[in-house]
Amino acid sequence: MKKKAYIFPAFITEFTGKEISFLEDHNIDINTYLSNISESLAIELPTFSYEHEFYKEELNSQLIAYSFSCAFSDILKSKQIIPDYIAGYSMGIYASLYASGSIDFIQGAQIIFKAYNLVKALSDEGLHGMGAVVGLTYSELNELILKHNYALEIINTNNEHSLVLAGKKNDLKELLTIAKDLGALSAGDLTVNTPYHSRFLKQFAAPFRCFLDQLNISDSKLPLISTYDQKLVFKVSDVKLELVINLTESINWGRTMLKLIDLGVEEMYECGAGKDLKKISRFIHGNYKIKSVYNI
Repeated sequence: MKKKAYIFPAFITEFTGKEISFLEDHNIDINTYLSNISESLAIELPTFSYEHEFYKEELNSQLIAYSFSCAFSDILKSKQIIPDYIAGYSMGIYASLYASGSIDFIQGAQIIFKAYNLVKALSDEGLHGMGAVVGLTYSELNELILKHNYALEIINTNNEHSLVLAGKKNDLKELLTIAKDLGALSAGDLTVNTPYHSRFLKQFAAPFRCFLDQLNISDSKLPLISTYDQKLVFKVSDVKLELVINLTESINWGRTMLKLIDLGVEEMYECGAGKDLKKISRFIHGNYKIKSVYNI
């Protein structure tokens, strides 16, 4: 039998327009998930609609993406498509831990809410940002950062041709311009004011860990692949550490994908709205397929 994995995208996503009808075909209303979050967090998430761009606001975007990912994994499990491994891209870690049985749905929302509010003051300053460059290597991009002494970090390697940066917004703008001049296929900023996965968030590691210690988190029932060092994560202590690291340290999605391939995974199900993970997998070679949940 082929080994399977659930993979969970981040909160920056482009909707296909098929998500709602697909969920309805499986008797799932995404707004039930959102109303449960609203009640538990004492906030008001609007009813989801493709027409209204409220879902692009950072907190809304995170909680909505999380809800869709959890709903998709619920459907896969109901179809008895059980994964051998799980991995979450960036903030996909929260839905991955939900699917692994380490946290429940509301706990995941609580963790997202806490992380958002911890870093909100830094985000509100508007001095930081994130960007993506396609077409330059890690060494070429890092050389530019060092040469100009930019307050930036390469915080994720999607594949050898696709990199994500975070840091000071002014430096980021300059670097993206230089990258285009050097022949990058694309170089642009992301609609995020928080420098996730970087040293700029290290100040929040201790209070975030303190919050996690107050939650009743369980051992993971399925092996989670760390996007930081690609180790298998099971125990509660490792789950908590992974959550903190995911906020404050760089990740490497390309190596995470290669780890899944090395473990013999041939079928990966993208549990989330859009097709972001399928798109960035194009330069990751191996005997595997990323399967759409829409075709189960």
